[in-house]
Amino acid sequence: MEIHLNRGMPGMPPLPTQLPTLLLLLGAAAIGFGLLLLWNEWLLRWLVAGVFLVVGGLLLLTGLRAKRMLG
Repeated sequence: MEIHLNRGMPGMPPLPTQLPTLLLLLGAAAIGFGLLLLWNEWLLRWLVAGVFLVVGGLLLLTGLRAKRMLG
């Protein structure tokens, strides 16, 4: 199987030209957010609580909708 480096593999879309820049920005943002969490441990507590509130709310809404559909 011949792979053309300029055009990518046949049948596969080429990589976007902005992908390296996007990955660099996301990596820098993740590092900055990690440093922010190191200095403010209360922020991690609020983030975890928020995730649980969102997941619990979604489960509650899904259960209510399923209950309404069944009976």
